[in-house]
Amino acid sequence: MKRKILIYIVAVIVIWGSMWLLFRPKVLGNMNYSYTESTTSSSNFSFSGEAGERIKISFASDIKEGDLDIVLYDSNGNAVYELDRAKELVMYYVLSNTDTYTLTAEYANFVGNFKVAVYPTK
Repeated sequence: MKRKILIYIVAVIVIWGSMWLLFRPKVLGNMNYSYTESTTSSSNFSFSGEAGERIKISFASDIKEGDLDIVLYDSNGNAVYELDRAKELVMYYVLSNTDTYTLTAEYANFVGNFKVAVYPTK
């Protein structure tokens, strides 16, 4: 009896895990950085988007020192969206054009950590 219960539990875990792998949200791009010494730099990733597509931007940070700006640019270098400054945010944005977009983290004298990811939404 215990063996049947164990087999059942394992089967449920395998099925649930497979479903999660098939239907998990796709990530258009992400970055995750941590600095213990003052750093000035920028990091970015690019993704393709369709006009009218809604994206989700998930952001978290622990800023000990310095400045951090997260900005979304279009392929012409125009800033189309800038995240508010906060410890944690989930923001949504509707892309105005079919284009290649670049999300850039610009940091100056930065000590701390941050992570940001972009997902398509339905």
